[in-house]
Amino acid sequence: MRKLIIVWGAMAAIVLSACSRTPSVAQPTAPATQEPTSTITVIEMPTAPVLSPYPAPTDGAYPAPDQVTPEPTSEINEATMKAMSDLARQKLAEELEIPVDQIQVVMADPTYWSDASLGCPQPGMTYQQVVTPGYRITLVVGNDLYVYHTDTVQTVVRCQQ
Repeated sequence: MRKLIIVWGAMAAIVLSACSRTPSVAQPTAPATQEPTSTITVIEMPTAPVLSPYPAPTDGAYPAPDQVTPEPTSEINEATMKAMSDLARQKLAEELEIPVDQIQVVMADPTYWSDASLGCPQPGMTYQQVVTPGYRITLVVGNDLYVYHTDTVQTVVRCQQ
């Protein structure tokens, strides 16, 4: 199961890197004698591929166009990614006591967490052992980066790693 999660994560990273635009890097204009300063470049949030939680049928049989198929209860898609990114921004704004508009999304990567802890287990807690779709969201305030883990519904946690 862990290999499957790693393979899905690698595939998602490849798709995202292939689809994302390469950010332009400004050439330094300062004389060569000055030390370069480190800055964080905020790039446009990449579009996540739509991944279905239902595997394709192996016998090639798909439902007829007029046949109703069940909708997944949670899925990874662009609208969900934006909603969870907004929730992460709101949570960070509350933690830092700053306006939400001072927080920018640097990256939002779709992922599958190995359990309901979303990759951030707390000591003494037990979690449902179920693969949980969600996102790893990286936010920036000034020069500080913050990473949040989410599901696709409402849970947003900041891992203290």
